[in-house]
Amino acid sequence: MFTRIPVKRELVLRHVLDGMHASHAYAMVYGQNLSKQTCEASASRLLSDAKVQRRKAELLAAKAAAAPMSAQFLTGEALAVAHESRALGQGSAAIQAYQLVAKLHGLLVDRVQSDVLIRKPSASPTSPDELSAEQWLSEYAVTNQIAKEPEPEPAEITNTLDILTQPEGED
Repeated sequence: MFTRIPVKRELVLRHVLDGMHASHAYAMVYGQNLSKQTCEASASRLLSDAKVQRRKAELLAAKAAAAPMSAQFLTGEALAVAHESRALGQGSAAIQAYQLVAKLHGLLVDRVQSDVLIRKPSASPTSPDELSAEQWLSEYAVTNQIAKEPEPEPAEITNTLDILTQPEGED
């Protein structure tokens, strides 16, 4: 449940929770022209009010819930679960909790796969370290060339024409 307090009291409380001294927070919100003693007494009275105390507890709980989880917190929780599981005779749950702790601290690593390029531009240890694009293409590129029949020589063409133009029966 949300405890409602006046806006100025909320502002003083938020400044105090952010680390500001109570009398300075009170003077900032209610006016700088107040005396130091007045600010100290009024801030003390404001912070001791029951509604302000409830609102303070709500704000602190929200702040704690919003805080990022740390490895230390998770380790403590996992160890508590492991101890409780062992006490209840649930060995597999305890082992899983201990594995979580080991993973958090880097003692246990799930499978890691890394693809490493060992040598450029080819995997052959005898290849040179630097190749131009033309050299690489000529040595390593796969080309889809269709095997062609060799072009006939011009003399062969004339002989073929002579054979075709001879009348039958003459050999």
